Amino acid sequence: MGGLAGLIHFAGDAPSRERVEQMGDSVAVRGPDGEGAFAEGRVAFAHRTRSLASRPIVQPVVTDDVVLMLDGWIYDHTVPGHFMGPAAPEPTDSQTLLAAWQRWGRRFVEHVEGDFAVAVWERKDERLHLFRDRFGIRPLFWTRKDGRFGFASTLPALLHLDWVEREPDPDRLAEYLSFQVVHAPRTLVRSVHQVEPGHWLTVDAKSLVTRRWWAIRYAPKGTARPRDSEIIDTLQENVARAVRRRVPKETEVGLYLSGGLGSTAIAAAARRLYLNLPTFTLSFADDPYPELPFAGRVARLLGLEHHELTVGSADVAAAFVPTVRALGHPIGNPTAILQGLLAREARQRVRVVLAGDGGPELFGGRMLDRFQQQLRTLKAGRMLPRATRKLLGRVLGPKGTALTTDPDRLALELGIGGANLFSEADRRAVLADAAWVRPGVRQDVLGLFHTNLDTDPINTALHGFLRSWLGEGALARADRTATAAGLDARFPLLDHEIVTYAAGLPGSVKVRRVGGSLHSRWPLRAMLDGVLPAPLVNRPRRGMPSPPDGWLANAGRLFFEERWELLREDPLGLFDAAGLEGMRARLASHPEVSLQFWALFVLDAWMRDLRP
Repeated sequence: MGGLAGLIHFAGDAPSRERVEQMGDSVAVRGPDGEGAFAEGRVAFAHRTRSLASRPIVQPVVTDDVVLMLDGWIYDHTVPGHFMGPAAPEPTDSQTLLAAWQRWGRRFVEHVEGDFAVAVWERKDERLHLFRDRFGIRPLFWTRKDGRFGFASTLPALLHLDWVEREPDPDRLAEYLSFQVVHAPRTLVRSVHQVEPGHWLTVDAKSLVTRRWWAIRYAPKGTARPRDSEIIDTLQENVARAVRRRVPKETEVGLYLSGGLGSTAIAAAARRLYLNLPTFTLSFADDPYPELPFAGRVARLLGLEHHELTVGSADVAAAFVPTVRALGHPIGNPTAILQGLLAREARQRVRVVLAGDGGPELFGGRMLDRFQQQLRTLKAGRMLPRATRKLLGRVLGPKGTALTTDPDRLALELGIGGANLFSEADRRAVLADAAWVRPGVRQDVLGLFHTNLDTDPINTALHGFLRSWLGEGALARADRTATAAGLDARFPLLDHEIVTYAAGLPGSVKVRRVGGSLHSRWPLRAMLDGVLPAPLVNRPRRGMPSPPDGWLANAGRLFFEERWELLREDPLGLFDAAGLEGMRARLASHPEVSLQFWALFVLDAWMRDLRP
C-alpha cells in the first residue's frame, strides 16, 4: 500500500517541489513506513509507502522510459515470470507492475489481480496514465486547470493547490443525500474528480481521455442454470484461491467476522487451507440485536481465535470527527464510525485483515426483498389485458409501476440500487434552493450503471448495488478506516475469478425458492451447508452494526445536540432552516430520520475541514 501525489505543469514554470511534498504528507496515512520522490522538468511526484515485508520497498520506480507509483497490492506475482527468468528473486508489487507494463503497455492492468491505484509517467512522451482497480478499492483523485494537472490518493491532498476550489458543489448535494455517497468520476468539490473503478485516465499537454479497461459481464437473458453441485464446487475452489492470494507470508492476518455468509465462507476456506486467522467482531452496547453471539459461535465451530469489541456512546462521539477526516470524502453511513473502532482493535494483533464484503451484491441479498415483490406483481400483471394493466397503473400511481413497466427497466424505474436516504420530497424540504433538488437524480445515476448490461432483472438490480452501495460505500469505508488505523483491508470475495463466475450465474440461482421459502445468496448458503448448523446459515443478517435507530434521540442525545448546533450555523446557506427543524421534530418517531441526520452531520463536519 502507499499514498500517491503528483503535480504536472504542461505549461509555465516547473511545479513546486515543496508543494508536492506537502501533498505527500497529506497522503502519508496510507504509507507511513517510507517515502520517495521524483522531480524532472514538468513533473514532481511524492510517494509514501506501507510495507509488510522486511526488505525495503522503494517508490517511485524509475527507468529510462517510465516513472511508476503504486498504492495497493498485487496478489499474483507469476505474471512477469515468463520473461524475468527462473533465477529472478520474487518481485515486489511495483516490480510486478513494471514488468507487466514493459510486456503489455497500458493494457497491463488486464493481466494482474490486485487492489491498486497506479500512476505511470512516460518520460519521453510526457504523458501520464492513472489506473484504478476493478472496484475502485484504492482511491485516486485528480484536478486540472490552465495546463496544470494534480493527482493524489486523497481529496484533501489536492487542497494544497491554491488553484483548487474549496467550496462544495451544490449541484451534487442531491446525489449525496439520496445515495449517501457521490459516485466517481464526481466528487462534492466541483474542480476535483475521481478516476472511475475499472478505468484509466491519460493526460498530456493537449488532451485528457478516460477509458474503461474492465467491465463486469453478466449472464445474458436465458442463460441456463448450472447444476447445483457444479456451482458449489467451483465457488469453494475459487474462494480458497482468493483467500490464499490475499494472505501474505510472514505477516499477521486476521478476519472481520460478522457471522454473515460472506465472512463465514472466508473463515471456512481459511480453515481448509490450515490458516488459523484470528477473528474480530464488534457490537454496539445499546444494540438490542447484537451480532456477537452468532459470530462467536461461528468462530468456535471453526476453531478460530476470536476477539470481541463492544463500544458505547462515548466511543462513537469521540471517533466521529477522526472518522470523517479518515474518509476524506463524505460517506453518510454511521457504520464507518464503528468500522474505524474495530480496525483499531484488530491492528493491535494483525497488520492485514480480510473482510467479507461483496456477498450480497454478487449473490443477491435481502435488499432485493422489495424488488422481488415487485417482480412477482409484474409477473401476475402480465396475465391481465394491457388496457387493464394501464388502467390499474394510473389508479395506483407509483405503487402500480410494476404493472406497466418492462421487466428489464423495473429496477431503474423503481430507483433500485444503493442507499435511498432522502427522497425527492425530503430533499425539497431540507435544501435551500429548489434547483438543487434534482428530482430524477436516482435515475440519472443508476441509468449509467444499467447501460448495456443485457441480463435478467435480478442481476440488473444487483449491479446498481454493486456500483453504489458496495463500490462507493462499503469498500471505501473499509479501506479508509483500516488505513487510518494502520491496517490493510482485503476482500477475497471480489477476486476476479469469483466475480466473473458469480456474474455469469443467472439471477434465478442467486435468489430462489427452496422448500417454499425464498433464499437470497443461495450459492453462499449452499457452500456452507454441512459446514455450519442450518440455523446459523439461514438466519436473517443485518450487516455491519451501527448505532441503533433511536440512539441520536436517546443515549446519543448530547452528541446530537452538539452536531445540531453546528449544522444549524449553515455558513454556506445550503439548507432550509424550517426543513431542518421539521426533521428534528420527527427524530424520535421516525427511524429513517436518524440516518438522514448522520448524513448531514458527516457532510457538515467534512465541509468544516474543507474550508481553510
